[in-house]
Amino acid sequence: MNILAVGANPDDVELLCSGTLALYSKRGDNIHICYISNGDKGGNGEAPESVAKTRAMESRQAGALINAKLYPLNIPDGEVCVSLELRRKLVSVIRQTKADVIITHSDNDYMSDHNCTSTLVMDAAFWSAVAEFKGDPDNSALGSHAPKVVYQMETVAGIGFAPEEYVDITDVIDLKIGMLSSHKSQVRYMMERDGLDFVDCMITTAKYRGYQCGVKYAEGFVRVKKYPFLTTNRLLP
Repeated sequence: MNILAVGANPDDVELLCSGTLALYSKRGDNIHICYISNGDKGGNGEAPESVAKTRAMESRQAGALINAKLYPLNIPDGEVCVSLELRRKLVSVIRQTKADVIITHSDNDYMSDHNCTSTLVMDAAFWSAVAEFKGDPDNSALGSHAPKVVYQMETVAGIGFAPEEYVDITDVIDLKIGMLSSHKSQVRYMMERDGLDFVDCMITTAKYRGYQCGVKYAEGFVRVKKYPFLTTNRLLP
């Protein structure tokens, strides 16, 4: 299958669903990661252009660990809004990747870039199946494409999120740690700004989800229950 994970910021996918992506990759699925913002405001006084460059490099390093292809949209932090422009860009990504499964943010996460990304993905997943709707860039020559299912991933620290499906990531927890740790600038930034051990936060959340479903480490998801993204099949690994 073709798997597309869409995060608002360059490290969101690594933090919230990379264990599941690693399992998909290990079984031979094609992994695609789109991040909408360039992460340019994730630095302590460093020039935004420099921060964005560093974060792009770190994203490439993390993605390489699971052979993922990246689709950065290069929107500045804090400027991810529900718009026709971004809907068209995501439609083009979905058509290009021919995504069967899409994973994105909960629509009730902790900040605007995440919540707007959730809405944008749901809208784009629908319109990518409508041949007359043009993407940006216009790749209509590829034809329309209808994803099979959309999943919402964890909120940050799991706050306010009640999983309905779980994925046992125990066998790939070290790979997940490696992917998130590739974002060295953000691990440092979160500690300096919030006193938060970013990697430990991820491990603790995965361990808590594991307690909930009877394994050592897990990731939680909610399947979007809207037409036409309903199926009788479980498409998580």
